Amino acid sequence: MNEKDYIYEVYKERSFSLAAKNLYISQPALSASVKKVEKELGITLFDRSTSPIVLTEEGKVYIEYLEKLRAIESETKNKLMDMSKLKTGKIVVSGENFVSSFIMPKIIMEFTKKYPGIHVELVESNSPDLRQLLITEAIDLLIAHDFDKKLYSSTPLFEETLLLAVPKDYKINQELSNFTLTREDILEGKHLQDNCPKVRIKKFENCPFILLKKGNDTRRRASEIFLEENFEPKTVKIYLDQLITSYNMVCFGLGVAFVNDILVKSSNQSGCVYYKLYGRATHRSMAIGYKKNKYLSNAITAFIDTAKQIYSSK
Repeated sequence: MNEKDYIYEVYKERSFSLAAKNLYISQPALSASVKKVEKELGITLFDRSTSPIVLTEEGKVYIEYLEKLRAIESETKNKLMDMSKLKTGKIVVSGENFVSSFIMPKIIMEFTKKYPGIHVELVESNSPDLRQLLITEAIDLLIAHDFDKKLYSSTPLFEETLLLAVPKDYKINQELSNFTLTREDILEGKHLQDNCPKVRIKKFENCPFILLKKGNDTRRRASEIFLEENFEPKTVKIYLDQLITSYNMVCFGLGVAFVNDILVKSSNQSGCVYYKLYGRATHRSMAIGYKKNKYLSNAITAFIDTAKQIYSSK
């Protein structure tokens, strides 16, 4: 670690105390290191009068070029890593909590079996943050939906279907008994068949909804479904950060929520049934992506190939 690393950590955390904690040094020592650089350059990098702290205009320029330098250093390390023929090295992969819990483990397990000398670091956060980390090359690969082709290159892994999960004891299930799907039906792929009946979201207007917060892809698609069906929930019981949490709440009878078929297949939850819905937004592709024109080390390419081998048949 050097002064540049210290400054970048303060920039990321927007706090000297949090940065010091992450760096395992004292806050006074961190502040002294930053002030030393500021004195050498004759500028002030951070406006310390605000909380959280923000970059000054000079600080913004410094961070911009520091990120370029970090990207060059990263590319150099990746190229040198290739010379080791995948015997040693490191890659940083990422995904939202759902991806990290249900998709990444299989890939990482298979990858580390093949290449035990390559260290895999997993970063979890929300989708917008992860895409920014991909741009700055703080992470190498991201498994997510809807990559902007202008900024990223991506490889499709599999298709997902959004379903509506409803607690088993809700009265609406009696009315819609001919449309109800069980977990066993999802495992067998019944929901993917053309003759599987769909339900209009308006049928659930009297049910309390559990929605994810704005910024989440599932929430965006839920809004698209609502708009397409000219529907708005009468009651939203709670807004959550994680798809897994909303699914668990449905299984405990707290409301209805959008879930994907991969989550249903991967979990052993009981207590709810599922409905196939109308709407273009109910289908989405999961892909593994990276910054456009990024140099791909052998380790990164091998990780992508491993992900394709595991999920391309799904």
